[in-house]
Amino acid sequence: MTESNSATDTPVLTRDQIVGDIAEVLEIAPGELEDDTNVLDMGLDSVRLMSLIERWRAQGAHRADVVILAGDPTIGAWVRELNTPS
Repeated sequence: MTESNSATDTPVLTRDQIVGDIAEVLEIAPGELEDDTNVLDMGLDSVRLMSLIERWRAQGAHRADVVILAGDPTIGAWVRELNTPS
């Protein structure tokens, strides 16, 4: 099973969606987040991380895991992880 839409073979979560969701919970502009941005350094705490994970799982990103995402808390790593087939 992949983390993509089988009809169009597109990722469940696009980079723009991931960045937009993170920017929303951090209350910053999406343009402030680059692939090498450490979201923990930007102020993302465990409560907001769990909120994002719940949101992403509801959208079909079943690989959203707190331990994995917290282990490499950069935008680029999260985009790769959330769009890697299971």
